Amino acid sequence: MKLRAREAAWLLFLFVPAWLPRTLALDAYVSPDERKWLARSANFTYAVSHADYAQTFQREHPGVTVMWAGTLGLLSEYPAYAQEAPGYFTWEQENLEAWLQANTEHTPLELLAAGRRWIALGVALTLWLSIFPLHRLLGRNAAHLAFIFLAVDPFGVALSRQLHPDGFVASFIFLALIYFFAWLYAGQRRRDLVISGVVMGLAWLTKTPAALLVPIAGVLVAAQGWRVWRRRHRTLPDDPYGDADEIAAQRGGSPLAPRPSQLMIGYMLWGVIAVATFFLLWPAMWVDPAGSLLRMATEMEAYVEGHVNPNFFWGQPTADPGFFFYAVALFFRTTPGVLIGLVAAAVFYVRRDWTFAELRTRRTVRAFTFFVLVFVAAMTVPAKKFDRYILPVFLALDVLAALGWLALSQLPWRVDATAWQRRLRVISPTAALLTVAFLLHGVFTVLTYPYYLTYYNPLAGGARTAPYALFVGWGEGLDAAARWLNAQPGSETFRVAAWYADGPFSYFSNSQAVPMGYSSPLSWLDTDYAVTYVNQWQRQLPAPEAVAWFAAQTPAYEVREDGLTLARVYDLRDTLLPPFIDLNTAPAADFGDAIRLIGVDLPQGQMAPGGQQLVTFYLQALAPMQTNYNVLVRLLAPDGSELWREEGWPWGAPTTNWPVREVRPDGHTLVLPADAAPGLYQLVLSFYDPATFDPLPAVEVRGGAALPAGEQKVALVQVGAVLTATETVDPPWLFGEMAQLSGVALPAVATPGDTLTVGVQWDSLKTTPGAYTTFVHVVNPAGELVAQQDQLPLGGFAPTHTWQPGQHIVDTVTLTLPPDLPPGQYAVRVGLYQGDVRLSVSRGGAAAGDFAVAGGFELR
Repeated sequence: MKLRAREAAWLLFLFVPAWLPRTLALDAYVSPDERKWLARSANFTYAVSHADYAQTFQREHPGVTVMWAGTLGLLSEYPAYAQEAPGYFTWEQENLEAWLQANTEHTPLELLAAGRRWIALGVALTLWLSIFPLHRLLGRNAAHLAFIFLAVDPFGVALSRQLHPDGFVASFIFLALIYFFAWLYAGQRRRDLVISGVVMGLAWLTKTPAALLVPIAGVLVAAQGWRVWRRRHRTLPDDPYGDADEIAAQRGGSPLAPRPSQLMIGYMLWGVIAVATFFLLWPAMWVDPAGSLLRMATEMEAYVEGHVNPNFFWGQPTADPGFFFYAVALFFRTTPGVLIGLVAAAVFYVRRDWTFAELRTRRTVRAFTFFVLVFVAAMTVPAKKFDRYILPVFLALDVLAALGWLALSQLPWRVDATAWQRRLRVISPTAALLTVAFLLHGVFTVLTYPYYLTYYNPLAGGARTAPYALFVGWGEGLDAAARWLNAQPGSETFRVAAWYADGPFSYFSNSQAVPMGYSSPLSWLDTDYAVTYVNQWQRQLPAPEAVAWFAAQTPAYEVREDGLTLARVYDLRDTLLPPFIDLNTAPAADFGDAIRLIGVDLPQGQMAPGGQQLVTFYLQALAPMQTNYNVLVRLLAPDGSELWREEGWPWGAPTTNWPVREVRPDGHTLVLPADAAPGLYQLVLSFYDPATFDPLPAVEVRGGAALPAGEQKVALVQVGAVLTATETVDPPWLFGEMAQLSGVALPAVATPGDTLTVGVQWDSLKTTPGAYTTFVHVVNPAGELVAQQDQLPLGGFAPTHTWQPGQHIVDTVTLTLPPDLPPGQYAVRVGLYQGDVRLSVSRGGAAAGDFAVAGGFELR
């Protein structure tokens, strides 16, 4: 009795290492899919409570056990949910979260953590139950050591404490396998078959890859049936390593060695039990089984085709990581303890030493190995691949590794002792074994708490090399970024663009969290901070130019764990708009410290007489306004004459009602007269008080230069064809990425003291912030400067920040030649500069310095 009590106490104690690391800090961070599973669990709860059973179909996975866990968590924290909820919530957006915030005192994070508790408990209990069939298959010591490996595997712990199917389905698949092996190899006890069938049904209810158990088990049953048939017909020799049941089967047909037909009947019964469990625990099966199964098949077909965003493997984004992905993932995600144990298991299995001398053990090893190979091969077929998809394989390898370690532990006691070995005998083999196993396996779970997913095998380079090989990051670290922002003054007014904004960031943030859009200006215009993430950098999302731009900035804060940079926070409050966004911010200006012009959307810079197009100004209130200001938009010719104008309330709304920092798109339809003369016209923006007609003073946002008359030149509009220079430059001179010099007009001959007129044609390639100045230099044959003229394009009418791509700007520059110049050949150089910096120049793909040689003339 005392022995039984001691064994029971030990078994109960073993439950602790499986449950404790999975249940601590359940509110530490949120993975991207968990917000969706919380909403699905809420819908599942509502459907069951209102007997709307068809609505318990929420996802093709189907994730039913996850939603049952979420329901238990939801009802434990919020028992009245089903009665107070307005109905079903879409899980694509944070509608559930918005409703909870507006109508209850419950936070999404609290409800999520409650559901996670049930997942953690369920996984820990499932793993603990595996001790009993493992005991019969492998022996007591092997079963307990295998359980320790299972309990503290860092990758397994990481995925089995989330409201998500992967951890749950892995534990169910593993337990179903173990009990099936116990039925097949350890006496064909019917209760083993029943338990395995029930658990397999739970696995099917969790995630569809569990269906692979059916063919895997079928092959194992067929192999065992063939083995039994051959032994019954005495075509196999006696096996000196067989167990008593096997020997009895060879010598006379023990009742413990059933006929192949009996094995097939048991296999079918196993499937029937699983199907019954599947139907019994999923209410959708009660009302529409055929429709639900058809939806599962249809939606899963689309699901496995690939990723919406690219995956990442071996240093580059990819749609399909390919054949070797899971081999690499296994190496990076397993532990040194497992690798050592697997090598030892292979050696001792071949030698049939120690624990591998038992027939049941060898068959279990072969069955686990077969499962690993088939499961990995099946998961390799779809384009969609993640390391977590093969979590059941890690559990199987943990058991095999434990067997290897157990065999290793027996080696020092095998031979006659030397003095050193005799001293070694005083150490408990079990204690020594568990210590080594923990240091090479479970210690990583302790070291990576609570971000268990940041563990990577140190033999593979750990967290230093993982970001170059595998997709890294599943939400861990974004909680720390949110908490840092929460500590900043005024954080409740911040607008933060974040990767994985919905859940991993928003559940922890006091600020308004918005997704990091691909190129939409409205998602960036009033953004205070941006939070970028590690797998975003890996996959070059939302675009390579965005990743490159952020990489060139200095982050305000970085989240680093275990040597891995997970997230970076950037302060964008002094940045108008990231340049990778497709919006012209070059003319940004502040008007009276009240209204900011952030940018302008001008679809095209060329128009035909009589044509029209929409021009949109993006405006932001900088401070509360007591006056309803008017906006004035004009199209001006170089001589100051007005071709078109429109004025009134911007955005059609009084400015006194504008919320501070809110961005409003103010659209105007620019209409050209039918008789508009061809040429270049300037679009000009200003604001004024309609009571006094006084314009608001204006300054450039970049540099703070005051703007005359409170007017900002916004964009150059080309009407009709523009006269071009008479001499074409071929190939043209390229000035940075902004423009090219494609035409020049120069006299062939000049005399000292003449006024030299130089015509230059610029072809605009890209709108660039800042006003560049044109310089024209005349140099003598020795390359010495003898005359020059610097001016803004078209005498200041067409500053370069208003140039639109595709426009031709023909400018005329005049300069006076000194009267004492000697005769000879003189060259003309042309360039652009801003401040003290000249634009670099190239021609024909080759660098050409910082000026273009536009031509020359003869001085007589």
